[in-house]
Amino acid sequence: MGLEVENEVKAPKAKTKRVKEMLQELETRMEELKAEKAAMQKEIEALETEASALGEKSAVGLVINHEKFGKGTIITQDGKYVEVKFESVVKKFVLPGAIADGYLVITDEELLDYYKKANDIHARTMKSQLALSSAEFAIERTQDDIDKINAKS
Repeated sequence: MGLEVENEVKAPKAKTKRVKEMLQELETRMEELKAEKAAMQKEIEALETEASALGEKSAVGLVINHEKFGKGTIITQDGKYVEVKFESVVKKFVLPGAIADGYLVITDEELLDYYKKANDIHARTMKSQLALSSAEFAIERTQDDIDKINAKS
């Protein structure tokens, strides 16, 4: 008489009511996060369009005043960085914030308005990009949670 080994096939566990509720909550959260991500992408696109419409102005040659260094002239502009030649030193600043926030004082009101608008667009873009990154991270975490629950049940 030999040993009989029964190959018992376990039926997959039926998902409990609580597991189904948890999965539904996570799926709902996932949809909300994807909608938030799409909204942030549209916001960033709109801000890029607004920045393009505003255009770019060269600051080279602009005469400015600085609280500590006094009167100076912007001698170079490389992207968002400018170098200002003061009487005894050359310093580097970041545009548009340096002008918009009043670190570099200019007298041309129209140009000041331009830098304030550019700085506002930049700040809103950074805020939207942070929200987009947060939404993307939350989507990944939520998907991981869904996968873990599905693997257990």
